[in-house]
Amino acid sequence: MSKKPSIDEKMNSLRELVAWFEGEDFVLEQAGEKFTAATKLAKEIETELSTLKNSVTVLKEKFDN
Repeated sequence: MSKKPSIDEKMNSLRELVAWFEGEDFVLEQAGEKFTAATKLAKEIETELSTLKNSVTVLKEKFDN
């Protein structure tokens, strides 16, 4: 069973993809695929961070009451 990547691991992958666009290895023919992968990662990260924020908010409300 494979382990689901953490938010940090996804952020590192996203940084690597962004760096590829800015680096010397950039190849126009690969840009579409890399952009799609970066967009997917960014959406996953955003969703996971939103979920974490909601969890923290719920916990905070429980402790405040």
